[in-house]
Formats: sequence, C-alpha cells, structure tokens
Amino acid sequence: MLRILIYTRVLTRLLVLLLLISGCEREPAVDHAADADLKVSSYQNNVVKLDSLVFINPVRINGQMRFDLIGTPPQIKAGDIVYYPGSDGVFGKVVSATLTGSRMVFQLDKSGLDQIFRSISIQDTISKGILKSGTRTDAHSWNTDTLGLDGLFLFDDFWQSKSLQVQFTAGKFYSKSSVGQFILSGQGSDPWFDRCRLDFNYSLDLAAELVIKAGSAMDAADSLLVEKSVYGPFMINGFPVTYQIDTWIGFHAVTERDTVLTIRLSGMSKGNLSISYNYWETWKFVQTNQAQSADIQLYNGPRFSGYLEEVFVSQVITPYFCGEASLSLTNRFSALVNSDVTIPNWQSRQTVSTRGTMLRSGPVFGDYVPVQLSTAETVLYSESQNGVLENQPPKAAFVINPPAGFTDTNFEFNASKSSDIESPASELMVRWDFDGDSHYDTEFSTEKIAFKKFLQPGVYQSILEVKDPEGLTSRKVSSVEVNLSSSAPIAFFTVTPESGRINDYFIFDASGCYDAEDGITQLKVHWDFDGDGIWDRPWSTIKAAFFVYTEPGKYIVKLEVLDTQGLLGSTTRIINVAAANIKPTATFTVYPESGTTETSFNFDASGCSDPEDPLESLQVKWDWENDGIFDTDFRTLKTIQHTFVVAGIYSVVLEVIDTEGYGATFAQQVKVTNPNTPPDADFTITPESGTIETQITFDASICVDAEDSLDQLEVRWDWDNDNKYDTEFTTVKVIKRTFSEPGTYIVKVQVRDSGGLTDTKARLVVIQ
Repeated sequence: MLRILIYTRVLTRLLVLLLLISGCEREPAVDHAADADLKVSSYQNNVVKLDSLVFINPVRINGQMRFDLIGTPPQIKAGDIVYYPGSDGVFGKVVSATLTGSRMVFQLDKSGLDQIFRSISIQDTISKGILKSGTRTDAHSWNTDTLGLDGLFLFDDFWQSKSLQVQFTAGKFYSKSSVGQFILSGQGSDPWFDRCRLDFNYSLDLAAELVIKAGSAMDAADSLLVEKSVYGPFMINGFPVTYQIDTWIGFHAVTERDTVLTIRLSGMSKGNLSISYNYWETWKFVQTNQAQSADIQLYNGPRFSGYLEEVFVSQVITPYFCGEASLSLTNRFSALVNSDVTIPNWQSRQTVSTRGTMLRSGPVFGDYVPVQLSTAETVLYSESQNGVLENQPPKAAFVINPPAGFTDTNFEFNASKSSDIESPASELMVRWDFDGDSHYDTEFSTEKIAFKKFLQPGVYQSILEVKDPEGLTSRKVSSVEVNLSSSAPIAFFTVTPESGRINDYFIFDASGCYDAEDGITQLKVHWDFDGDGIWDRPWSTIKAAFFVYTEPGKYIVKLEVLDTQGLLGSTTRIINVAAANIKPTATFTVYPESGTTETSFNFDASGCSDPEDPLESLQVKWDWENDGIFDTDFRTLKTIQHTFVVAGIYSVVLEVIDTEGYGATFAQQVKVTNPNTPPDADFTITPESGTIETQITFDASICVDAEDSLDQLEVRWDWDNDNKYDTEFTTVKVIKRTFSEPGTYIVKVQVRDSGGLTDTKARLVVIQ
C-alpha cells in the first residue's frame, strides 16, 4: 500500500492596517517568492491532464471554460475529470466538450481533489512578508502597529425612523493572525491517508471607548471591514493556493428610551483554532485560548433604562485552491454590557468572550456538503448586579409645532413623548399652562395633544405638568414666540420620474418654493410621500429628497413649506407607481433544423414576448457560435438568415431586451454538415462464368459513400443492360440467381445514398 504524507505548512503573519490612513502612509507590502513542491504519485483512471502547450488562452464564459487549441487535443468524453495547471488553474468533471475548429469549450461540474489524485505529496516553504494585497478603512489617527479609533463612526443615521449614532471616541485596536499549518494528505481511495488539517493562530488586543446615542427603542447591528488581506498565491504544480484573512469591527445595540451610553473596554485574547478531518473521526473543530484577559468600565449611561450594547472584533480566514473556497474559520472577540429593567427589579451584566466557528464552503476537499461547526463560547470576564427600584416620578416632555408663529397660528402642544418607568404613557395625565401665568388653562387629562392660538404677540413660557397613577408629578417649561401675522409661503415641487415602478428612486425637488419675506435657503420643508398622514421626512432646509415605493398604486404626495415666521404652505400631486418590470421571454425557431454549409438557415424570434411591451418594441441580437461575443447588434427585426461556413453542431444564442433594458437569453443547437456527394458503385461476381445451372452470387457490399454508411445505401439490378432495372431499390447488397439461356450478359448495379444521389457500375458474366 502506497503511503504518501501530504504536508503543507504555511506560516503567514498579518500586520493589521498597513495601507494609507488619513494624513499618514506606510510603504506598500511587496510580494515575496514562495517555494512550492508537489509530487503526484498517480491520478485516478478517468483524469485527463490538459497540456498547457496545446490548450491555451483559457476564458470563463457563461459557466463554461473555453480554450484555443494548438495541435490535436486528446479524446475527452463526458464523465472525465480534467486537470489544467495553467493560468489560474482549472479542475472539474466534464459535462460536455464541444470542439469547433481550433477551439474547445468545456461545461464542468465542481469536483473535489479526491477525484483527481490517488495520492499526492505537497511541501511549501513560504517566506515571511507575503502580503499580496490589502484594503483598509480610513481613520483619523495612525500608529505603526495599531489603528486609532478616534472619531471613527460605525453608524450615524436613522434606524427604523429613530436616530442612532455609534462612535469610537478613543482607544487603539491591534490584531494579528497567521495560518499556522495546512496539511492535506491522502486525497483518494486509501482511507488511511484521507485527512486534512488547518490551524489558525490569532492574537487580539482591543482598547476602545464606545459611545452609543439612541433616540428610542431599537435593535441595530452593523460592522466595518477594517482589513482584507490576501496571502499568496503559492503555486503547487501549476495550481495557485491563496489565503484570505478579513478583519471586522462592529457593534450590536438594543436600547430603550433616550439613551447615551459610554463603554470603555479593554481585552486581550490569544490562542489557536484548529479544524481537522480524517476518515475515521470525521470533522473536528477545537479552539484553544493560550492567554486571555478583559476589563470593562461603565462610565455613564441611562439611570433607569434597559439596554444592551456590544462591540466585537471578528476575523475570518479562508483558503482558496484554484479560486475555489474549501472552508473558512472565524474567531470572534466581543465585549457586552446588558441592563434589563423589569419594574421594580433590575439586573445588569458585563461579559467579554471569544467564540470560533468553522464553515465548509466549497468543493475542494470532496463532495460539497455545507457544514457549520462552532466551539463553546469562552467567557473571559463576567460580572452581574441586581436590585429593586422604588416608584419614580414621570418624565415630562413636549414639543410645540411650530416653535414660533403668528397671531393666527394654531400652535400644537404635543406631550406624547412624556414617559414613566412604571406606567405606560396612556395612563399618564397632563395639564397645560400655555402663557406661564401660574394658572393652568386645562384640567388633568390623558389626552396628550392640545391646540392654542395667542391673540397678542410676545414670548410665552408654556408649562406642562405630568402626573403618574400614584400621584408623582414632574414639569417641563418651553417657550414659544408669537409674532404679528404675515403672508404664508407658496409650496411647489417637481418629481423625477413623474411615474415609475416599485423599487425605483423617485427624486422630489422643492427648490421652486417661494416666500415674499424669506429666501429659499431659510424655508423648511417636510414630506408625506404615500398620503397616509404620517410625515416621512422631518423638517429640513434641504429641498431635495428621494423615496422608494415597495407596492404599486397611486400615491398622493404632500409637501409642506414653513417660513421663518411659522406660516405654512402646502401642495400635493399624484404619483403613479407600477409593479416591477418582468423581464421578457426569449425563444426562436430555425428552419431547416439542420443542413449543410450551403444551407441558408432562417431564424425567427417572433415568438418572444413581454408582459409590458409589444413584440415590435422588443430588440434582439444573435450569437451564432455561443462564444460570448454577439455577432449582430440589437434590432427590432425578429427574423434573420445565416449560413455556417464550417460543419459542426452550433449552439445559437438569442438575447432579447425590453424597452427598459431587462433581458433574457435562449439557446438552441443547429447541426451543420458538409454538402452531399454521390456514392461509388461497385460489385463482385462469383463465379465470373458458368452454365445455366450455375447459381451466380452478385455482391454490392463494396459500394461506399462519404456521408452514409453501407447500411444506409440502397441498390437495384439490371441483369441484361436493357436500362430497365429488374429489381427495386433495397438495402440488401447480396443477391443470387441463375440464367436460363447461355450467352454473355452485361449486369449493371445502381447505388443510391440517403440524399438521393446515385452511381452505376456494369460487369460481364459468361453463361455457357
């Protein structure tokens, strides 16, 4: 039994963030040579190694591999495994192989290395500093081996219509990773050597201050790719092997109520993730932490709000063989602060942990079966607190809309943002002192919205008092400015496009609004894009906005414009939104379905259709040999004629597009042969002479034809050369007969091929 140990040891070192950072730069990484050794003991029986001197210029098109040929290629049939060491490497099982002139096209299925090699031996010696390429996000400070996170925003936008900002305000992030060992041994029929192993050595060190500002309850998560590094390629008998290491940093936030949370954390984890497989024990995944420590300091946060805040660093390593992924390893280092408030109880927890995950993600090691393995989470640091809260007073909050106006403005006073730890907002009661004269103008009520007009100009200090069910109260004071009435602004906007489809971007432009007193930059606008009475954009001096509709229909878009004196103008218009475009259906017929190099084939694509566009609006183009290069331009004429100058089986491709550029393709095979040539007639006579009692054998089996086989040819006989054939055409080539009278006879045979072409041959027979 042949035992070959396949040993690949790859030692790489990732120095995180080696590219340009704002205002600073480092020298770019330089490729270094890598020595590689591979010994192939034997291939599987049905493996064909493609000679890179015969098969040249490999091109991937439409899921196929196309080669130009120099010389005569070997015989390759469906089911063979092809193995091409040139270019970026190609291997797989042949579904079909089409030879056209000096070009061969393969349709390949993915296959594992175990279908190519019975046993191989690989040894790599990789020098240090083999970074091939890397990308990195920008930050505002730089150090030779760390990324300063000062001012780095992960998120600064609206999440579910609520404001959210996540920012690293201080700290350093350092990480390094390496592929410790990659062993692939005994791919093939011998179970004693069917094994592989990949070790991922890692070191993570994080010190950062995370600030999360949230406008309301939400569940948000995001991550940022801070480095993507590719190591290699390492050439193994012509095949490239590369390793890719991606490093991410991210957050997870679940907040309640208005939240400003600052977490200062530091942590370190160093260890090894190992994935191994052998015939007897199947897949195993092990994570070993060699050293780890962590510390979390909570600087400030909401006093009585529930929240969950987490920051994490994740590293993913993926080996590629000929561009094919085999598996990926993930190491995740995270720090979490969690507070749950369930009145009157509360609980907080702080945890730092690491977790490893492996995912089989490709066919390199054999049959592609996605498998995910995870190690148990390792807790580096954990701390919990519990407590009980007494009833707390409510929190009074209200807004005045508009915040300033005129004596004819009907101001809205909205206290719906008032809250209480123990009670829902619907149970809170409010009352108002609109003019700040210490006499409340309303009684306590659960209704949170009130309206008020001020008849005299001035600045009024409006007071809201909120009371919870147990009688605890709180107050909020806000001012409103009232001026003498003036003219209202004029609202106007355009929309591009004026009608469209779902998922299109509709751009709304309110720069045409006008006010007699204020300039356009002083006016504020807000939008209701779907006519549901809910404003989809807050007040803003920015006059342009976009919106995407997810359902078809007619929508009433409303714009309101507000001037500096609080006067409003509004306008509406209807937007027609159609359903998403459905791509056309491509099809064509060809007549005749087969022919010769002299045949003018008629192609007809008038069977194409589209749900939105008529046939005459559709455009088509043709690719006669499916080489990925279309031989005609797009045109609306659906019929075309074409003659093939070389015999063969052609896969003709039609592409059709509709008026919006959505397209579809259809392919159909056309068989083209060379023009028919007449057969050659001939026969033998045994014996060549005899008597009236002799039975003579006439054998036309030596007739031949360039296009048809002997079984397809038909013959008929004229026994006395009177130009009247004595038999009908038949595929039987041998006939026996006697002659009733002595004499010299001229016997003639006529042969006919499947195309109707004929040839004749005459011979003498003497009867005594």
